[in-house]
Amino acid sequence: MKINLAELKDGLKKELDLEIEEKIETLSYFGDNISLITPVIFKGKIYNVNGELYIDGFVESTGEFQCYRCLNKFHQKIIGEVHEKLMEENASEAEMDDYFVLKNDEIELSEMMENTLILALPMKIVCHEDCKGLCPVCGKNLNEELCDCQKDEIDPRLAKLKDLLQ
Repeated sequence: MKINLAELKDGLKKELDLEIEEKIETLSYFGDNISLITPVIFKGKIYNVNGELYIDGFVESTGEFQCYRCLNKFHQKIIGEVHEKLMEENASEAEMDDYFVLKNDEIELSEMMENTLILALPMKIVCHEDCKGLCPVCGKNLNEELCDCQKDEIDPRLAKLKDLLQ
């Protein structure tokens, strides 16, 4: 969704309050596609300070994830904050990736909302902090049931040290 910021840029308005809801189907995250099950919502404002435009707010949605440890699917809310400076497309500083870029006095909020959600995700997504994951021997979900597997694997480089204990 594009928002025209000509009035803000020209100083006719000092700030613009925004509440936008947009349907984004999936996010690409480290090769995985994360399905978003609720619309993406941006609440915030764009404001002018001494001729420079800034955007502040937060983006939220709910995604369907697969736990990194136990492989179960679960839903989790994603909330990301936005505090950025907006730069003109042809400005010398706009070449850096630290700014959102204005093209013809417009900003593309869909891309900004998607990027904010991706940045809010953790590196490894787990269903809960104390998830026990899967048994490396039999593959049972250790959150649901215990297994009787022997887990006395010794690194072959350290196998000689085991002889010292006998």
